[in-house]
Parts: sequence; structure tokens; C-alpha cells
Amino acid sequence: MTQSGYYLFPVIFCSCLFFFFSLISAPVSAFTMPDCPECGMVWSDTCEPFETNNETAYNEQLTAAFSSVSANVTPVPDLSNQSWTDAFLTVHNLLKERYAFSSRKAVDWDRLYNTYSPKIVDAEARNDSASYYRTIREYLFSIPDGHINVLSENGDFGARYTDIGGGYGITVNLLDSGKCIISYVAHGSEAEKKGLKPGDVVTAWNGKEIHDAINETPYIWATKKPSTSEGIFLHQQRFLTRGPVGSQVTISVISPEKGSETIHLTGYDDRYDTVNRSSFFLGKNINDYGIENTLFDIKPQISNDSVTVRTLPGGYTYIALYEESYDVYQPFKSAMVSAMSNNTPGIVLDLRFNGGGDDNLASCIAGWFAKEPVFYEFATTYDPGLHNDTIISAACTKPRPRIYEGPVVVMVSPDTISSGEGVPMVMNKTARGKIISWYGTDGAFGMVTAAAILPLDLEILYPDGASLDENKKIQVDSDSTGIGGIAPHVRVPMNEDTITRGMAGEDVQLMYALKYLEDNKN
Repeated sequence: MTQSGYYLFPVIFCSCLFFFFSLISAPVSAFTMPDCPECGMVWSDTCEPFETNNETAYNEQLTAAFSSVSANVTPVPDLSNQSWTDAFLTVHNLLKERYAFSSRKAVDWDRLYNTYSPKIVDAEARNDSASYYRTIREYLFSIPDGHINVLSENGDFGARYTDIGGGYGITVNLLDSGKCIISYVAHGSEAEKKGLKPGDVVTAWNGKEIHDAINETPYIWATKKPSTSEGIFLHQQRFLTRGPVGSQVTISVISPEKGSETIHLTGYDDRYDTVNRSSFFLGKNINDYGIENTLFDIKPQISNDSVTVRTLPGGYTYIALYEESYDVYQPFKSAMVSAMSNNTPGIVLDLRFNGGGDDNLASCIAGWFAKEPVFYEFATTYDPGLHNDTIISAACTKPRPRIYEGPVVVMVSPDTISSGEGVPMVMNKTARGKIISWYGTDGAFGMVTAAAILPLDLEILYPDGASLDENKKIQVDSDSTGIGGIAPHVRVPMNEDTITRGMAGEDVQLMYALKYLEDNKN
């Protein structure tokens, strides 16, 4: 079963804090698992498959979940030998039939086809692989769902570099106040030579008011496709300061020294320096746009481990999870057992670069903090025989026999996608812990499968199933207004101070998480 996610990322305590911790049994609850006679599998305790540490047996359970629809499952169509135009029509009709969120996102499939089909026809007539690939991305990115995407065996045919290979020597950030400031100026750049400095206010870009200019910026080269209006706007800020090498822009700025002035800048090959610098919200600079393989080249820049564990000042335990794969559970469990044995006064769970994976594992992880059972989801999939969505499984988050009852902070970002959004979802349902971050999660929580293989070895991915709550309503996935995902309970301020600190290399969000834990000691 493909769960929600396809992205294949000194100890100080005192005995008076003892009552915080999971050295007591989880409380008894009157929770009753909803009936699901149509389900191929019901997981009343999502930790059970991981506690047994038998992945083969678990895979058999996942297969059993599809028992009701297995006879109607169709193979992934290989359209690689068709013309570009015919293959595009075929995959378009497949998505139109099977995409799980057409109504929720108000997708106008006919308009999309009429918009992008002529571009495919033109690209094929010119045998222009870059234009063909770019158009496929434009088509898919017009649907705000991080789970609708394309993987290419042959790269991007030079299209990305053509579009955004040039930088103008600056990055910009929008503050909570509404001001847009320069947050970074590249050393030796034309921007530096013309006197631009961090903190200068940008009021217009190429003659457009700055907010309008950001809103009109394409973001099709985002590696983790945003699903919410918040996530889209963040990527648009980052892409505003990118363009073709040799392109020219005119910006209006206000600086303390010079007042208002107009500056002309020319795009140059900076090896994606400015977009790397603008990734600081992940806690460090990450080359997430200029890499060759979007699936495998980003996470090694953050960690080579599946789980990162360390002790923070004050004795707090830091646990970073980058995905929900089967082999994550045992190191996570070890980290939790160790934290509780050491009477850690608080836990920071860092999910800011979590690419998803297995919903049941996300539910299980949340069970280490939940004080009572909570329904996690009904999972659906499209039944090609019945031509409708069918519930195939149900899952419950059950507290572990020994739970951690102390304060916990969860950090998320728009790079928290798919099942990575499951733990903060349960935190919201159970009122356990605080989500403290600059931004909310991606807002893509559906069940992902492959749609088709297109010419030039392009694999189209999309969600053909949804995650439903106990009332059988879609949960977490963004809607037609761009609202979705899991928002922070406490938003870290975006101001001159926090941006300056972040650009200097400080993990500002982590500092706010630690401050919250310190302020909430008992």
C-alpha cells in the first residue's frame, strides 16, 4: 500500500520533574473504533506492526487492505511510445477520472487541457524537450497539490537553468509587518557594488508593486511542490530574485542612507547561491533548487541518518524525523526510551524536512505522546471497476503502554509533507504539544500512486485516494482557497531581527522552541 507520501527525507534535570514523564501507564479511555465493514484492514493500534519488527508481515497487511479493489486494479500505463500530444491527452483523462481532490480544489480539467494542450502540440512540432517538460510542470503546478508531480529520468532538459539559472545578487523576505526587505546581498555582486544592503526595503519589482510582483512569480521549479497559498507565496518570494542569465530587472528600494532609489540589476550564473541562502527557514542553507535529483540529493545536505537525536541545552531532547519508513521506528523508539529514562524536561520533534511515507508509522509516533486514543484516518482509493472512491482501511492512534507526558514542541515547514503532517495533525486532535514554526505544513495528505509513464521517461504521480476523519470528511489536504495543512500554534515572528539571525546561521525556530519549553517548566 502506498501511504500518504512518495518522496523516496550537558543533561540537566531534577527529580521534581519526575511526574512529567511516561513512567506511568497510559490512561484508560472509552474510545471505540468506528465500524468499517468495507475495510480490508483495521489497525486499532498502529504501533503493533512496527513493534513486532516484521516488515514482511506488515507488507502482507498492507496488501490485504486493497483486497476489496484488487480485482479492479489496473497497471500503470506506459505511454512512452506514444506521441507527446496523445500521451498528454491520455494522462489528462486519467487524472480527470481518478484524482481524489477535483471537487475539493475546484479543478477545471477542461480549462487546463485547453490551456496546455496547444503548448504540448507546439513543443512536439519543434521537438523541443525543454518546452515539453516545462509545460508538463506548468500543467501539474496549476493544481495546488504537492502530490501531483512529475519525476524525470533524464533531468529537466536544460529548462530549469534557462528559467532560473541567473541570480541578481539578493534575496528578499516579506515581514509580518507587510514590508519586503532585502535579506541577503552576495559579496562582489552588482547589487553590492550599487550599494544595496540587508534591511533595505523593496517597494517595486520591474514596475510592479512588490506584493503583486511576488504573487505573479512562477514557482514551477519548486522541488517540494507547495499546496497552500502560504507555501506558494514563500516559494514565490524565493523565485522572485531568479531569472535567466543576462536578464535585467529594475527594483525600487528605500534605504536609510540614500532614501528612495531605482536600481538596475542583471542576472548572472551564481550557481543558485541566492536560493540556497533563502532556505534558512529549514535551520540551515540547503541547495534545494540547483540539485540534479530532487528525490535523493537534498536530504544528505541535512543528515545521513533516518533519525537525528541529540541533547539540547537544558537537557531537552531533540529528535528529527525525515520520513516515515519502516526502519525509522526502532531508532525513534530508542530515542524516546532514552529520553524518558533520563527524565528529559522536554522534547523537540523536528519535522521541518519530513517527506512522508507511511501513515501508520506517523500515527504510531504520535501515540508516544497521546494521553488517550484518537481516530487517525479512513484511507480511500479509487476503484477503477466501480469508478468511485472506496474506503479500504481504518487506523487509530493508541497511546503506548508508557507515554511521554512532558512538554513537547513540534517544528514544521512547507517541506513537511504527506504523512509527515500526521503527527502534528494528531497533536491538534489531542491538544498535546505545541507546533512552533514560521510556516505551516505543505497540505498534501492523500494516498499517492503513479498515473502513467510519458514520453522521455516522465513519470506522473498523483493521489487517487484521500485521508478521511471519523466523520468521513477529507482532512489536512488544502482546498480551493489555498487553506490546508497544519498551522503552527505559535508562529515565530518574521521581522528584521529573526531574519538577520537566520541568515547568520542561527536556527531561530529552534531557539523559540527552547524558550517555550523553558517558559513552561513546572
